[in-house]
Amino acid sequence: DKPSKDGASKDYWSSSLGNVDVHYSSGPANHWFYLVSEGSGSKTINGVNYNSPTYDNSKVTGIGRAKAEKIWYRALTTYFTSTTKYAGARTGTLKAAADLYGANSTEYKTVAAAW
Repeated sequence: DKPSKDGASKDYWSSSLGNVDVHYSSGPANHWFYLVSEGSGSKTINGVNYNSPTYDNSKVTGIGRAKAEKIWYRALTTYFTSTTKYAGARTGTLKAAADLYGANSTEYKTVAAAW
């Protein structure tokens, strides 16, 4: 829900991510997946409390893990390459959401909002 809880990972993209160890600079993608699947804000899941704000404190309503997995897998296998960076990941996941659910779908809008 918030990658920075480990003390080193980043929650959001910034231009300085290129200077951060790959294990910690992956935080924005991890956070994106959480936001897409579970949504933003405070909640309790299986007895565990989470609070996952967006960068601008906007609200994201999750679409569920199964749909998030399908979108990520399609983007990974269809649009990502070995040199894909965050901007390309955003574009790829949006294309994948459009492929699977349509460009005007709730899923597409959630993917866009989560980045």
